[in-house]
Amino acid sequence: MTVRCPKGHTSDETDYCSVCGAQIGGASAAAARPAAAVGGARPVALGEACPSCGEPRADADARFCEVCRFDFVARQSGPPPVAQAATKPPASVPAPSPVTGAARPAPFGAGAGAWDIVVAIDPSLDTEPDPESPCPTGAPDALVPVDREELLIGRRDDRRDIKPEIPLSDPGASRRHAKIVRNADGTLALLDLASTNGTRLNGEDMPAGGRKALRPGDAITLGRWTRLTVRARP
Repeated sequence: MTVRCPKGHTSDETDYCSVCGAQIGGASAAAARPAAAVGGARPVALGEACPSCGEPRADADARFCEVCRFDFVARQSGPPPVAQAATKPPASVPAPSPVTGAARPAPFGAGAGAWDIVVAIDPSLDTEPDPESPCPTGAPDALVPVDREELLIGRRDDRRDIKPEIPLSDPGASRRHAKIVRNADGTLALLDLASTNGTRLNGEDMPAGGRKALRPGDAITLGRWTRLTVRARP
């Protein structure tokens, strides 16, 4: 199902335009649109509780639960993001540090290779600017050390208790958009979590739920203006 955003684009998403990221309507407008049935599956009504975790479906067209990734259309658990268990996150997630010459935290799994993720706002990615949601300017790059087995990338949502290790203020990014995973041998991999607007690695679209190996210098782009660069520490 598609809708038309305030800027006139045809969007596959009903909360934010999948083309320009502009907000589309409100809760009442979303409630008026029925969810499309795929393959004969029963459509799920707006606000119906997720059968897996109990989270209400916030958008009638959203295929996956924002919290546990349950597939509302196929009526089954969503794509499992990782095979290995994640370490317990800290009680609070600090904001990424600006990229400076200051000393960085000790690497995760010292001796197995140390990695950083440089998070940048790239205005050149925002090909259809929206005056109501302009691309930020002058923001410094942020540096996130890979200091655990998984780093969630996405928009923070305290109400749903979604607190990514790499938080983004990008309206085109999903709350649970992608993950960077540390493999047992110290290498990294990128997982797309069936995000609404997709994830690109070195300019190529990743398949929904796909996994790709990462190397130093790889560029991950997502949302309207977000670029993440993989960097190995010397």
